[in-house]
Amino acid sequence: MLALDQKVTLSCTETGQDAAGTIVRIQGSRVDVALSQGGGNLLVSLHMQKAGLYVGSQSGLEFVMRI
Repeated sequence: MLALDQKVTLSCTETGQDAAGTIVRIQGSRVDVALSQGGGNLLVSLHMQKAGLYVGSQSGLEFVMRI
């Protein structure tokens, strides 16, 4: 179950790196996650592909979140 302000981990499929984020919006099958990287915030919109799997892209990179 997803909740606002929940801490989550996004995995970048291109680089293989993980990034910590916080859920800031839940709307239907879309979840917006704020990533704090290098002193700035990056907002990634993820869409549910199937139960427990969310995929989105930002800045030309694909991110995956598994719950």
